[in-house]
Amino acid sequence: MVQGQRTRQLEATFARRRRLLLVAGLCVWGAIWARAFYLQVINQTPLADMAGDQSDRTIRLPAPRGDIVDRRGRLLAVSIEKESFAAYPDRETSAQLLAAKFSPILGSPATSLAVAWGKRSGVYTPLARRCDQPTAQLIRSWKLPGIQASHEYDRVYPCVQTDVTDPIGFVNDAIDGASGLELAYDRVLSGADGEGVYLRDASGRRFSLDPVPVKPVRPGARLHLTLDWSSQSILSEELVAAVQKWRANSGMAILMDPHTGAILAMVDYDPNGLGRKARKNRLVSDVMEPGSTFKLVAYAGALSDGLVDLTRRFDGGNGQGTFSGRVLHDDKRHGILTTAEAFIVSSNVATARIANLMPPGRLEYWIRRFGFGDSTGVDLPGESRGHIARQKHTEINIATMSIGHGVSVTPLQLATAYSAVANGGYLVRPHLLDAVETADGKFIPSRTTGRRVLDPEVVHLMQKIMTGVVHEGTAKVIWDPAYPIAGKTGTAEKPDLKTHRYDKSKYMATFVGFYPADKPRVLGLVILDEPKPIHYGGYTAAPVLLNAVRRGAAGDENDLMPDYQFDPGLLPTDSIRDARDDWTRQLVAAVAPSFMEARAETSASAMVNELDAATAIDQPQGFEVGWNRLVPTATVKAKTAVPFVETWPDLTGKSLRDAFGPLRDLGAKWEVSGAGTIVAQDPPAGTPLAEDRLCRLTLQ
Repeated sequence: MVQGQRTRQLEATFARRRRLLLVAGLCVWGAIWARAFYLQVINQTPLADMAGDQSDRTIRLPAPRGDIVDRRGRLLAVSIEKESFAAYPDRETSAQLLAAKFSPILGSPATSLAVAWGKRSGVYTPLARRCDQPTAQLIRSWKLPGIQASHEYDRVYPCVQTDVTDPIGFVNDAIDGASGLELAYDRVLSGADGEGVYLRDASGRRFSLDPVPVKPVRPGARLHLTLDWSSQSILSEELVAAVQKWRANSGMAILMDPHTGAILAMVDYDPNGLGRKARKNRLVSDVMEPGSTFKLVAYAGALSDGLVDLTRRFDGGNGQGTFSGRVLHDDKRHGILTTAEAFIVSSNVATARIANLMPPGRLEYWIRRFGFGDSTGVDLPGESRGHIARQKHTEINIATMSIGHGVSVTPLQLATAYSAVANGGYLVRPHLLDAVETADGKFIPSRTTGRRVLDPEVVHLMQKIMTGVVHEGTAKVIWDPAYPIAGKTGTAEKPDLKTHRYDKSKYMATFVGFYPADKPRVLGLVILDEPKPIHYGGYTAAPVLLNAVRRGAAGDENDLMPDYQFDPGLLPTDSIRDARDDWTRQLVAAVAPSFMEARAETSASAMVNELDAATAIDQPQGFEVGWNRLVPTATVKAKTAVPFVETWPDLTGKSLRDAFGPLRDLGAKWEVSGAGTIVAQDPPAGTPLAEDRLCRLTLQ
């Protein structure tokens, strides 16, 4: 009885214990499942981020900066992939060992490197950036623990001329645009960096070799420029030679297509300056007094307003004239001069008399109509607007303003104004960008804008007297029948900022002109700062343009004076473009360093020709030189010569204004008699054009 009762008690005790153990087990398992649910579901994101921070390292995958090419596809700026090395000093490799190894590469004392890197113990420290291939191979051969390699891009300028400032500009150490087109189109060229992830252990050591891309890299776009680097090289050499010959402080020059505003060459040379590392281009950022080149405004305005014709006579005053009681002087003594003669010999007195025929405010109207006092809209940073002072309408104020005193303009403004005379009367926007080629192969061409400022009749008259300047006037030293140039000289006294007077011993010598004189295709501007001992623009600045024209037009006239229009249809397919790009990058990487080293011994134009020759010889299969770049052979179509004979159009019944257009299109010359409507022409309509292309028109 007692034994049975005790047995039942023991069984009850065991049952209670089993229940307690079951409840405890269920509680433990419940806690585990609850914790797992909390970790895996509720708190998943923060913990995943924590795990990623501990094991993953996100790095930037740099995007290659877009190339810059000239109008013929020559590489002017290209990004080359290089290796960089970094480490955590004293974590796996001592700062002293790193300093001893890298001191010869960096050119710094090992002791200073050891001190600097020792202060960064355990901190990610760049050791050597953008190493060339031999240096990178040397560093890898050391097999030092903890050194990490990464890929970066370096910017290379294959046609670099370090002593002159060009419009390409340069980048800073972060490969961001710092000046010139590199800065102006930085966002277009930069592209978008990507991101990659690699794995590391608990000690931070990297154990996955290549990062896994998590954000794709978008390369920068390619810029196709209007520049012709052959013209750039020739103009640079001629300008540098002139600055040295005439012992000038500095020089500036530009070549452009006056019809489109496309800039073909732009050179700024200062022997005491920074060359390519200059952060500004003085052709667009600095202002000057234009001197006699500014007389274009007064003559074109007076002719347009019908105040004068080329035969009206003015008194040169034997070299001096009085305006508002003040005397204005000429460099030489002149008597009675016609309007044309006054411009050809650059008479200040006669020009002042012509300007004073204008009603109040009219001269300023024409100044602003030619774009002075406003930006040209060129695609370069730091452009100045210049300054046109508002003055009372007195004889002396009008006189001095008409000859360029008290007016500040940029050289590019001056060149743009003269383009209106060369292109038939339109003020066009100067520009360097021809088209943008995006990373996916799309082309976005630039747009040329302009507005009419002169009538064709006035343009014809201005071209005629500008031809006289070179043929028999202040620039006759450069007259060459084989290379007829029309233009205008300027010799401006420089103002003294201390005395606020003009310094009679310091001058800016200027020449602006176009070629050919009868049918302009290229316009040039040359400026020399304080040439010595001769300071006249016709003797010092003008020969630079003539020599550039001679050298550029001697072989292929289109090299210097393109009527090129961007044609995306000539471009290669994607696969061929990729092959071409790989080939050109290899060529640049191999050839560019030797060009840079030989720069002091070889002329810039010779370097360009050598690079062109290498390009022509070593080009890959399936390519040939196209109109403006390498194009696949399949896209180059044979051109069949079609005989064509130009004949004279029928001009009878037209006004003289309407006849100028067809005549200029033919590159013709004309003689006019009478007034009114054209009633007869010689040669008659339908007659083949003779070699002299002269047409005599009778008006009634």
